[in-house]
Amino acid sequence: MDEATVTAEGAAEDATEEAARPGSSTTRALARAGLIVTVLFLASRILGYVRTIVIASAFPADGQLAPFFAAFRIPDFLFQLVAAGALSSALIPIIASLLAKDEEARAWRVVSTVTTLMLSLLLVLVAVAMLVAPQLVALMAPGFDGALLAETTELTRIMMLSPLFLALGAVMTSALNSRGRFAAAALAPLVYNLGMIGGAVFLAESMGLAGLAVGVVAGAIGHVLVQAPAIVRMGVRIRPRLEVSDDQARLALLLMVPRALGLGATQLVFLVITSLATTLGTQAVVVFNFSFGMLQIPIGVIGVPLGVVLLPSLSRAAADGATEGFTRLLVRGLAILGFVMIGIAGLGIVVSEDLVRILFGVAGISENAIEATGLALAVFLVGLTAHSLIAVLARAFFALKDTKTPVLAALGAVAANILLANVFVGPLGLNGLALAIAVSAWLETIALVAFLRGRVPGYGAGVAYVGWVMVRTLLVTLAGASVGYGIEQVLLGAWGEDPGFVLLVLRAGLAVATGGLVIVAGAFALRIAELRTIVGVVVDLIARRGRA
Repeated sequence: MDEATVTAEGAAEDATEEAARPGSSTTRALARAGLIVTVLFLASRILGYVRTIVIASAFPADGQLAPFFAAFRIPDFLFQLVAAGALSSALIPIIASLLAKDEEARAWRVVSTVTTLMLSLLLVLVAVAMLVAPQLVALMAPGFDGALLAETTELTRIMMLSPLFLALGAVMTSALNSRGRFAAAALAPLVYNLGMIGGAVFLAESMGLAGLAVGVVAGAIGHVLVQAPAIVRMGVRIRPRLEVSDDQARLALLLMVPRALGLGATQLVFLVITSLATTLGTQAVVVFNFSFGMLQIPIGVIGVPLGVVLLPSLSRAAADGATEGFTRLLVRGLAILGFVMIGIAGLGIVVSEDLVRILFGVAGISENAIEATGLALAVFLVGLTAHSLIAVLARAFFALKDTKTPVLAALGAVAANILLANVFVGPLGLNGLALAIAVSAWLETIALVAFLRGRVPGYGAGVAYVGWVMVRTLLVTLAGASVGYGIEQVLLGAWGEDPGFVLLVLRAGLAVATGGLVIVAGAFALRIAELRTIVGVVVDLIARRGRA
């Protein structure tokens, strides 16, 4: 059993025995688990960046990738609606609860029942979507002409196979995570990315954008295959089964429905955003996907892994009635996440265009696309902290076997997002779409915080603590970002806008490093305990590796 498994499985038990004070072994165990899982998620995000660069290099002309990005939306919508987070939010708490009661065989029967029903529904939806793909694409992309619509329809039909495999992979991920085994599940996105990279490298020249679509399907198949050995070793047997008489199977399905509706509504936002972006030109569709993809890097490297690590432990704490431990785990996770993400967002806004030039300059995309992507990224980063907090807050409800409340918050955010997008797109264009997403993320965060109040003992004091951490972090981040911006502007005047890769890295690095030092110094001065916790975890990990 690896260290991530040990620390994640022990976190809830430790939390009931120790105070959730900075530097406690509970906090460090949780953080160590998060750091180890983060390594795999970081590898996935790095490979995701490589995938984006390879794809952009294969199709560098402005707007050339627009049909592919638009076509990706409908299959992704189906996957998110039927599977995705709905599985993890429903299955992990159920499986964790049954395993805690030594009902392992029953747990896998429940998984088989849910899988059978889910794949059957998804198969029907995929068949219908392939049949009416021309009408769906025309509705989603009103700004495309006849040739673009035809190409987008073809790509959509090819990628319609991917949700089936991704859904099965999501079941495997939920089963593995419920036992605290994160490694194979975290490797699956790597293989998915490799499939798309393979499509761009080996098929794009001969097949065009269709080669990318085939790569998506190949990556989805790999998503399943890479997890299969770990599933077999763990003794999971997923077979066709319809045992809906089991009350835990019915509960899992009941929990999935509201979460699926919430995720479907969230994906509706991206369909609407894509529709609005097509009216701004094909380049807007590509710039939106590039900038939003860059936003996902810190969320995927820090926010999502922390939620993945927390959910099984929170679920066990809730099942055991360890409300004090539940609250401590949640509060410490939110405080650390808020501290890290506010700093990243502030410094990221300062160097957003440099980051785009560094990451996408090698792809040969146009200067206009680089500038537009940098500005859109800066706007997206306004909502970075909120997106990350949602990943943890929602899982707190899932651990309590409540998927309805997060859905209510998500539906409210969806309505706000669609409204704001339509209001902002006129005066602000693509940046208005990014701003709508950022603002709605904060509205959803506030709603989740409010809804959780009263559900967990001691939560009110915990929220106040997290809020105080975030206020002080914002102050020191403003100071650090101001210093970083000053460095950025001085070097911009000295070296010019695009001085070459090495000087770009040096300029962004100096701005971030200088601003970061100001943030660290300010955090020590204001006694923000989360910094000491993070430093302690890093030192502890280094010491453990040195002894190994």
